[in-house]
Amino acid sequence: MSTEYIHEAAKKLIARCDTREPFKIARAIGINVWWRNDFVKLKGMYKVIDKNRFIFVNSNLDEYERRVIIAHELGHDALHRELAEAGALPEFTLYDMKTRPEYEANVFAAEILLDDEEVFELVKGGYEEQQIALWLGVNINLLLIKLHEMNKRGFEFKLSGTARGDFLRG
Repeated sequence: MSTEYIHEAAKKLIARCDTREPFKIARAIGINVWWRNDFVKLKGMYKVIDKNRFIFVNSNLDEYERRVIIAHELGHDALHRELAEAGALPEFTLYDMKTRPEYEANVFAAEILLDDEEVFELVKGGYEEQQIALWLGVNINLLLIKLHEMNKRGFEFKLSGTARGDFLRG
């Protein structure tokens, strides 16, 4: 399945907001981000309530996880808002890459958080995937999604593994 439209949507949003920081993007486009301390296993969710857009984030997460969760939920806003408005984004499928909306939101998060040129330079510099993920402050699975997507666009990275689909679950 082609995901070029996701790459383009993320690029436009980054240019529009002049940042890759998910919290700043959410604020700039009018999405309310609410921290929740009552989430046990759930890390985050996206909801549209009376035409107001919300991202709810588990307040017990560290800063790196919060960034990924908000970027993922921004993907739902950009790509699946109509599903959320219809109540068709069920919470139990969050972060399950077996569903198309969750896979697309993960791709969107990777595109928002990881710049092609920066990733390319680190890979060509001989750094291993684990080192790059640590350097860029993201989960290795998100980096693997990014590398896979870059390969679809013509890069030829040798990947040591594939992303686990459940990496954002509690």
